[in-house]
Amino acid sequence: MTNCIVSGTLLKHVLTRLLAKLKGVRRASFLLVILSALLLYGTSIATLGENRTPDSGFSGMVWERHGDWHLNGSAAMLRLGEAIPPGGLLTAGAGTGAHSIVVLLPDGQRMLCECYDAQSCSQGFRVPAITPQPDPVVWSMFVAVRNVLLLRSATAEVAYPVAAGRAAMAANVEMVAAVTPQGEISIAPALRVLPSGEYSLTVTNSGQPAAVQSLNWSAGQKLAQVRVGAPSLYRIRVSDQTNVPRIEVEVLATAPDSLATEAARLKQLRETIMQWNHAHGGWDLHTFLRVYLESRPAALSQG
Repeated sequence: MTNCIVSGTLLKHVLTRLLAKLKGVRRASFLLVILSALLLYGTSIATLGENRTPDSGFSGMVWERHGDWHLNGSAAMLRLGEAIPPGGLLTAGAGTGAHSIVVLLPDGQRMLCECYDAQSCSQGFRVPAITPQPDPVVWSMFVAVRNVLLLRSATAEVAYPVAAGRAAMAANVEMVAAVTPQGEISIAPALRVLPSGEYSLTVTNSGQPAAVQSLNWSAGQKLAQVRVGAPSLYRIRVSDQTNVPRIEVEVLATAPDSLATEAARLKQLRETIMQWNHAHGGWDLHTFLRVYLESRPAALSQG
């Protein structure tokens, strides 16, 4: 048994062509039209990519995978972030159990494929065409996310471990903030819905031990200073007095002269993904933005 769901322009293409065929068709001929459409378009929307010309220079990426997956018959196992070209054939290994893979495309399509036995997994799924071509700025950010994922372990199945327990209750916010000469940033924009009260902040940075700070928050205040030291990427967990995480803030702390540019890029990416989710659905907004922000410290250090 196989299943592959493609959200995006191919589905619209199929529906448009089908509706065109149904125009003027009498009720007695309705079933015949449906059957002919199925024969024409196939049982899986994903297979529509077979006869499409691959897009030059643009490709999707592996966003999530469970089980062994391969591209175009290669023996190499696909890993997170790996480029997946339009027209490529995805097949799963012969291992037992369910196999699934999520491929994101830079036009907003999201491809989720699943199979459950060796025979069906070997049949494969065809990657659809990319239409329309992505905006150059959005494409560069898409590639940045892909490059970060490629640094994950070859056995990684998701971008980040899934939050469990109390941590799963926290809201997620992604932002950019300028570092003051005193080595502080303000996370007030991320706390707008937080009730007034006493909170603890757990500040983590890659390769550094966590630091705990206190915050006396009044709803609506303009600043909420956090000591970070230097520009970098920080994850700040805001917990209440009962140690329940309320908000997880992923913040790119940057030099003041980079703030406007970085904030604009993050805003553009957020709006793009929200548009894609409105049109197609299935994009994990917060996780995607979090991976993108992970790419920025290295880019900024290179000038």
